[in-house]
Amino acid sequence: MDKNNKTKYVFEISYDTSETKDHTIDAEKLGAAIISTSKALKNADKSLNGEESALELDVKAHSEGSFVVEFVTYLNTAGINPLTLLGFAGGSVTASATVLGAIAEIKSRTIKLTEKTKSGKTKLHFSDDESLELDDNVAKLVLNRELRKDLDTVIKAPLEGTTDAKFKITDQDGNELIYESDDVQNFKTPAKTIVDEVTETEETKDIRFVKINFEGSSGWQVRLPDGDVVTAKMSDEGFLARIKGNEQNFVKDDLFSAIIKTTKKHRTGNSPIYSKEIKRILRHRTRPEAKIIKDNE
Repeated sequence: MDKNNKTKYVFEISYDTSETKDHTIDAEKLGAAIISTSKALKNADKSLNGEESALELDVKAHSEGSFVVEFVTYLNTAGINPLTLLGFAGGSVTASATVLGAIAEIKSRTIKLTEKTKSGKTKLHFSDDESLELDDNVAKLVLNRELRKDLDTVIKAPLEGTTDAKFKITDQDGNELIYESDDVQNFKTPAKTIVDEVTETEETKDIRFVKINFEGSSGWQVRLPDGDVVTAKMSDEGFLARIKGNEQNFVKDDLFSAIIKTTKKHRTGNSPIYSKEIKRILRHRTRPEAKIIKDNE
């Protein structure tokens, strides 16, 4: 695609250490950092906007300063701006808003579980039992290990073995994002770990009971509208009380309207596991005198 049809963004990356005061830097580290900047931006762009999205990146000659590299990017006008989401533009350091902000907040903690919240965000649970809620797209990139490798090469690797190190990103509006020596260590590529992803959804469905347990919440089976028979936990205590009290004769084939919660657990490298829970019985669809759940309840 012609660059003239794309939106242009300019940002600078600078490495400020006692070793770069004469405006020099290790050539191999710089070359790897430039390549990884390109890879990180293109990886993020395709993750956010699809495989057909084509971000372009040019490098301009560095200006006076510690050691400054100026990048010129060309983005498709439509879609999510990966520069803003990564934290390379916009000046935001809020953890939930940018990938760099999130990584700086996570530090070296191990992510053991991801959970989709009802608000549409993703909550990361750590090995220290604390958690952090992120925008879904930010979380997607934070969990992208290839992207994390590239950010390590861009931010941490060039400053390895240096003193008084400082990494800075400056966008075209003059917003600056600065990480000191201790901060850049947070961008080390995380160890390859097994992460569980949990997603929960709730739907109202018409069901028929195939297997029941008058004594408790386990051992129930229901037939869903598509004909599938699934095991489900019965969590409606009021409904259980009616059954135990024998207020009405219970007919397994009767039709009930119920709120069904589906939990999907997906562990890295394995197939997802689904479980069902009957949160509440809303309506008993049968003749009035046989209804266990009255219409006005």
